[in-house]
Amino acid sequence: MRLTGLIVATVLSAGAATAQSTQEDWLGIENEVAVQGYNNEPISTYDEQADFRKMGRGVGMLSISTDGGTFPCTAFLVSEKYLLTNHHCVPGVLKDERVNATKILAVDWLAGFHEPGRMEEAERFSVNPEPVETSEDLDYTVLEVTGNPAGKYPPLPLAATPLRPGMPYWIIGHPMGKSQHISREGCRAADPPMNDNRLRHTCDTLGGNSGSPIIDSSARQVVGLHNSGNSRVGINFGIPMTMILSHSKVLKAAPPARDKPLPLVMTLYPDALDVGQEVSVVADMPDACTPAFVALSPSSQLTPIPLDFFQKVPLGPGQVRYQISPGGRYGLVIEEGDEKGAHKLGFLCGPGGLTEPAALQDALRGVVASLSAGQTSGEVASGAGPVGYAFRTFEVR
Repeated sequence: MRLTGLIVATVLSAGAATAQSTQEDWLGIENEVAVQGYNNEPISTYDEQADFRKMGRGVGMLSISTDGGTFPCTAFLVSEKYLLTNHHCVPGVLKDERVNATKILAVDWLAGFHEPGRMEEAERFSVNPEPVETSEDLDYTVLEVTGNPAGKYPPLPLAATPLRPGMPYWIIGHPMGKSQHISREGCRAADPPMNDNRLRHTCDTLGGNSGSPIIDSSARQVVGLHNSGNSRVGINFGIPMTMILSHSKVLKAAPPARDKPLPLVMTLYPDALDVGQEVSVVADMPDACTPAFVALSPSSQLTPIPLDFFQKVPLGPGQVRYQISPGGRYGLVIEEGDEKGAHKLGFLCGPGGLTEPAALQDALRGVVASLSAGQTSGEVASGAGPVGYAFRTFEVR
């Protein structure tokens, strides 16, 4: 069956893209790095009930006003009144020769800045620029925020977790002082995950991401504090939370995360495409799942997508990712004449991998009914047993 609204196109050029550094220097030890293409996306493109959207509520933009100008970093709540960010943001901005500042005039924390270009919707909290605790060597600073933001924006749990190669990460922050973005595609611990007491990761960042939490996406806890990158080696860096916690007299580790069923997470980007544009597909799931990917057109035509088109990437214990990325072996490209309107693309996870056509058709009846009711993820009953599903919507213009 032809994939309605999409055509499968083999990319002629092979090989990974080279790492690129940003052209603008913001507050940071070195330039931030985009690793193999830039995959740092606006968090507002995702459902508000996604776990990373919920965690992101406690992450905000730090606006640092000096006599040399105003500069952005990222900071996140770690308790009812404390924020965590980089030392090179506060007070280290005064040592940055590019800034040429002698005095910090004010520091504000902007929470809820999620929609691009709509900073006025953010809630602004005053921050005491005098650190509660700081370390230049570990590049971290604890700041006190006023106004009880934790009543609305939950603090993030900190974890003294050993790091492993390939550990799946999320990085949430405000690159270039823009609305909240997330790096999750290709975002993981490098191999080795540590070098010279520095956490190494492959997540894409830009200036302004300094002070962003590095989140273990399996445990939903912060395992590091992002602070810099190196364009020469194509790796970004952070400070392991184990080192910060062992040094700090203020910060406390959260209890170890309890094992819980891994969610089914479906991601498409961008969510609106024109002819010739290529869609990026990322699907995270338990490694026991053999997914069945399906596209649903505006006219309700169902088209299976062969699993061979996806790259399978182990993320960590019990979790795997299937992805189709621009520049990969296969692509999903919008064609002239494809049906306009809202398409849905997602996957089902059921007993036996739903390899039998009859079992897949049976499960799809319940899934399509749920999608029609506006439920883009969840579980439905089928003759073979419960079937989980996760879908996302994108528009062909």
